[in-house]
Amino acid sequence: MRLNSDEIKGLSEFLAKLIVDKNLLLNQVKTEDLRLDIFNIITEDMKREDKLNEEVKDIMERYDSELKNGKLDYNKLFNMIKQQLIKERKLII
Repeated sequence: MRLNSDEIKGLSEFLAKLIVDKNLLLNQVKTEDLRLDIFNIITEDMKREDKLNEEVKDIMERYDSELKNGKLDYNKLFNMIKQQLIKERKLII
């Protein structure tokens, strides 16, 4: 599920408030600072996944004729290649 910037902001605010309210951190931290950290982490993770998706699309160009002829299913191939790259690189997505 893709999140837009406003959704990431709302999620970041919710998580930061929850963490601070429940005293889940050893050190005192401002809620806004934590929210910004969470926002940046989520945003960077989504950028990494976008980059991985672009790499998968580049790899899929090798199978262009099979995809056009209907011999391969685009979504199945995309997911298979993506999962293989995730496994090889030991990524967490």
